[in-house]
Amino acid sequence: MTTVAAPATTDIAAVLDLAADHITTVGYCKKYLYNTRQAETGLPLDKCAVDLIGAINAAVHGTPRHVGGDPLTFAAEQALTERVDAPSLATWCDYPGSGKTTALALLRDTAEALRAEA
Repeated sequence: MTTVAAPATTDIAAVLDLAADHITTVGYCKKYLYNTRQAETGLPLDKCAVDLIGAINAAVHGTPRHVGGDPLTFAAEQALTERVDAPSLATWCDYPGSGKTTALALLRDTAEALRAEA
């Protein structure tokens, strides 16, 4: 059996910073990992607007799509989920008021809090 070590808090914080940078660069969307309308026009997925989970995947894997089974993306999602009042991060992204500014603040504030506790 292979044991996978939990990602370091500082690595999770770095992913959240990269995710915020990605949203700043490509934009923020709701309802799905990435803006499917943009993708349908031929825009590469790494250039399409993303939600929080898509941004985390893009930060770790270079694509907003789920790659699956990665402890670092899971840990980054969990760090955010623990700070929101929603049953899941995907649900939070769809809540009214959970726009780009709020999403960026959640990413940056969570990264800062993680670094402070490291």
